[in-house]
Amino acid sequence: MVKKKARKNSLNSNIRKIGQEVQNLQKVENKIAKEENKIEKEQQIIEKELFRMGRFTFKRKHFLELIRGTAGAFLGVGLGMNLLNTKNLASNLPWLNVFGILVFILTISALLIYKNEKDFIKKEGKRVIFKKLTFLYVIALIVELVALWLFGGIPASSVLLLKMLIIGSYSAMAGAVSFSII
Repeated sequence: MVKKKARKNSLNSNIRKIGQEVQNLQKVENKIAKEENKIEKEQQIIEKELFRMGRFTFKRKHFLELIRGTAGAFLGVGLGMNLLNTKNLASNLPWLNVFGILVFILTISALLIYKNEKDFIKKEGKRVIFKKLTFLYVIALIVELVALWLFGGIPASSVLLLKMLIIGSYSAMAGAVSFSII
């Protein structure tokens, strides 16, 4: 009889412990649900549609990436103009070196984009890298061209201008990619 009572008390104790664990798990589940709701609300804000052009929907996240890429490209251009003498380099470097610079910055940028967007790339495919790389490179080229125009650095020769844009896009692209992954 004593053994049955002790066993019953032990079982009751275990049942209470299990009940407490269930309550603790429910509290944790409630916290997780609240966090998920908070994340969903943030995603809705980020995914807010600004406008549509055909099949393309321009969302707030695209606008923010445009701003970050442009700011980074301007910073890169500013630093690049101080460190590189693009006109001198463009005049003296052969096309092979200029294309080498282009391939180098595109490769490094693609690797940085891949590292930062790995989960999204697994979900959407590797075309994400190409799209983002193209988007940022166009921004870098536009910013480089605007900077050359603002500082009176556009040469008379279109070949020299093209070389200067490619060489200058090195630092502009580095800045654009860096800011876009922040």
